Amino acid sequence: MTRKFFQIGFNKCGTTFIARLFQMNGIPALHWLEGALAEDIAYARLTGRQPLQRWAADTVAFTDMESVRYLNMPAIEGFREYAFLDRAYPGSVFLLNTRRLEDWIASRYMHRGGTYARAWAQILGVGLGDLADIWAADWQAHLAGCRAHFAGRREFVEIDIDEAGPQDYRDALSPWFELPHCPPVPGAGVRKVRAGYLPRLARMLDMPRPGADLPEDLRQRTAEALARHARPASVSLDPGKDDAPSPQFALFDAATAEVRAQDGSLLPLRRGEGGKYHLNPAHSGLLRIATTVNDIAEVTGRGTYRLDMRPACRLGSDASHPVAGPVIAPSRRAGARNVFLWPMPWIHRLGNDGFLGPLTRPDPDFADKWDRAVWRGGLAGYASGDGGPDLDRPVEAAIATLLQAPEGSDRFRQARKVLQGSSRLSLMARADADLDAALVADARARAALRRAGLEVPLADRHDDAFLLSHRYLVCLGGTAGPEDFLPLANSHSVVLKEEDGWELFPSGLFQPWQHYIPLQWGAADLPQRLAWARVNPDACRRISAAARQLCAVLADPECRRRHLAQVLRDYRIASGQAA
Repeated sequence: MTRKFFQIGFNKCGTTFIARLFQMNGIPALHWLEGALAEDIAYARLTGRQPLQRWAADTVAFTDMESVRYLNMPAIEGFREYAFLDRAYPGSVFLLNTRRLEDWIASRYMHRGGTYARAWAQILGVGLGDLADIWAADWQAHLAGCRAHFAGRREFVEIDIDEAGPQDYRDALSPWFELPHCPPVPGAGVRKVRAGYLPRLARMLDMPRPGADLPEDLRQRTAEALARHARPASVSLDPGKDDAPSPQFALFDAATAEVRAQDGSLLPLRRGEGGKYHLNPAHSGLLRIATTVNDIAEVTGRGTYRLDMRPACRLGSDASHPVAGPVIAPSRRAGARNVFLWPMPWIHRLGNDGFLGPLTRPDPDFADKWDRAVWRGGLAGYASGDGGPDLDRPVEAAIATLLQAPEGSDRFRQARKVLQGSSRLSLMARADADLDAALVADARARAALRRAGLEVPLADRHDDAFLLSHRYLVCLGGTAGPEDFLPLANSHSVVLKEEDGWELFPSGLFQPWQHYIPLQWGAADLPQRLAWARVNPDACRRISAAARQLCAVLADPECRRRHLAQVLRDYRIASGQAA
């Protein structure tokens, strides 16, 4: 077996440099893989198999073996499993890369604009300010453990990246690897960025912890209101079958820690130390299920729960979408029976910037914003139907058809009509001096538009600073529910939201004319709503302030815990289990 190389220092210690060192010398190396390396190591330990099997035959070097997701998944530092890797791959070379501790902590805080630290704090259930001491203790323990385990071993290399130059890496690894080429070390530009960390870090740590000043009665009232809204319009235990099986369906038994597919087979989820469930990264399509299972496991260890975590869940909405009994889902149609609402785990995760917006984003006062409406969004939604969206003609399916069907075929023409009739393209066709509307399109959407011969405005700016410089933010329905409604509502602008019949977990809290200005489906009444907003600026400020107040409560971890605990109690009662 080819000798392996494992980098076992923490991230933010030159891990990318080390990966490039191997890659540019033709030595196969894998770096991070969006957390899959670390997740594989953790899952291998839980199941008793060899780690990194998927890549071992073709890969020599493994670097940045860490996973910290903006989901409710365990934080995994796979490099700290050096003893496990040593047993699995005897004779391997291990590099412990270090740097000045204080600089490393500051760099970690600033990683990905601070969102990385927020994810860590949320996973550990601590405040941002607590991370420094936690990380420092982890650092000292890890370095001491590495040095003790590999004491006297020639295959153990330690490099301080603050002191080392390219030749030091080559010399240290030359007994095992030929590395004649070396990437450049970080230059003056990187050092200048690092010098600006401390002021930004101070501002981040000065921010109050979510929910710190929240009145207890408001917290409890909000949790109860969220749980009430989560309940279905009606509940029935039918002996019949559910709608067509969803790949996002699972049955979770919290007492036995088993997660099963619709056919009864076990899904590749295993409970680890601390109670969190780990997912085999070879099945990343099940992440929505995995993070929902972790949501539930944080609240209770009892009950069985049917989950359907597809983004657009139509179960219970009509006779063509039957549901045999209660199910937990991230969305539902208004009036659906048997569907309990749950936060979308990939959007509504506490600490996730996509939930309520980045903490430090620029957001001027309403009076200081541009007196204009703006919309930015992806190519999603549905074709127009009778009085609303035609849910049987989704835009995503039309995109797939336009990319595959022969031009001029009936399928191609019908797919083109779906795009033309979608609320998003209709809105862009009506854009004028009062509305800046443009599409944030991925490669698939752009290719479909080209094949269909449809020209639409494509966004050159859609960052927070641009959007929040406008007084009026248009929010159109997406695949299921408002796209990015909460980050827009949590601002000093006022949101004009399309009513499209989808319900998400906070939909019952936010009321038209109290927290947003409603738009009919398709936003044909946008000119009238804008005219009203312009002559009622004080009302717009009140609507915006009320929306921000609700968002502040939604950010509170204790409110979230109580809300989810009540939803699960209601579910158990509805499904005939003990409360």
